[in-house]
Amino acid sequence: MPRSARRTTAKAIKPKRPDGRTLRARPRAPGAPPRSGLRRQAILDAGALLMQQRGFAGTTVEDVTGQLDLTKAAFYYYVENKEELLFQISTQTLVLADASISAIERSRTAPDRKLALMIDSFVRLVAERPAFFSVYFQERGHLGADHLKAVTRKERKIAGALERVLREGMAAGAFRPADPAVAAFGILGMCFWVYKWFRPEGRSTVDEVSAAFQGLALRGVQPGTRPVA
Repeated sequence: MPRSARRTTAKAIKPKRPDGRTLRARPRAPGAPPRSGLRRQAILDAGALLMQQRGFAGTTVEDVTGQLDLTKAAFYYYVENKEELLFQISTQTLVLADASISAIERSRTAPDRKLALMIDSFVRLVAERPAFFSVYFQERGHLGADHLKAVTRKERKIAGALERVLREGMAAGAFRPADPAVAAFGILGMCFWVYKWFRPEGRSTVDEVSAAFQGLALRGVQPGTRPVA
């Protein structure tokens, strides 16, 4: 068959969805939400595990589709490309954290209780999704400029909520005066580092880790404590 004829034939064959409709890799409009569904979540889960093991550069779209026995056309229906897969993995955890932390900040509980609840939420989220956080912290350098700005804005929003709770506690006299931004980033660093070492089968449960972190943070901000000179 002549090469031109083969090209024409290849173009005429389009991947089909199970319902018979044509499946195309349509890019999303700017600002449009990612396509949802169990298949998209399976793609994110597989992508996170593979990138955790092999890194972003060492993981291909074919690796992900092979893991799920999925066609590339089906992959591209949910995710535009590998860099966007990294972006979706990164933002999913941040969106969950933001929703939880924002709800705690809006609650009418005392500042010390808010701080304890925020720490508990961070610890549990990281412990339950270590692959996602591992990929986010270790591979975020591969994000494009626009995607990196988007995740940085979400990070700042989360840190800002924690900082405001610390300011609230300081104003009420429940927390000692300190730089709330420094305290917020210190607490976040402690909680997010859990992805590096926590194992469900290890010596401490997630409940014990959360309780320990809450105690450390609260003792560190209480009025009676003083920094080491």
